[in-house]
Amino acid sequence: MKLYLDNSFLNRLFDDPLITPNKLEGEVLLWVIDLVQHKKATLVHSALVEHENSTNPFPDRRSFVTGVMRLATLYQDIDEAIEARAATLVEEMHVPPVDALHIAAAEAGQVDYFITCDYAVIKRYQGDLAVVSPLSFIHDYTNHHP
Repeated sequence: MKLYLDNSFLNRLFDDPLITPNKLEGEVLLWVIDLVQHKKATLVHSALVEHENSTNPFPDRRSFVTGVMRLATLYQDIDEAIEARAATLVEEMHVPPVDALHIAAAEAGQVDYFITCDYAVIKRYQGDLAVVSPLSFIHDYTNHHP
């Protein structure tokens, strides 16, 4: 199973844990990392995750995301086809441009799940890729991998 984690999810551990969804989604992130470490899932890194992380003004967050992405065994670069697909997602589904690039990269990488904490993106995307929240992912995973 291939997973693509966007930066909203990768940084969830740093969000206010007193907000219950943040705390739960942060715990899911740790669980996903454990899945990857135990080879129960494959993590896909991308040039876009790398770029966004490099611009993060918080060194602790940058370092954490870099460490997580070192677990990735696949890398998806951004090419003209991905940029064209992203433009289509922006135009047809009104997905914000950066999120559209992430989704297009995940589609090109043929991932099974694109996990994000951006609920607007989840609602807008109407393609074949499973664009899910962390809690939806854990629900799907536990139902299909008892």
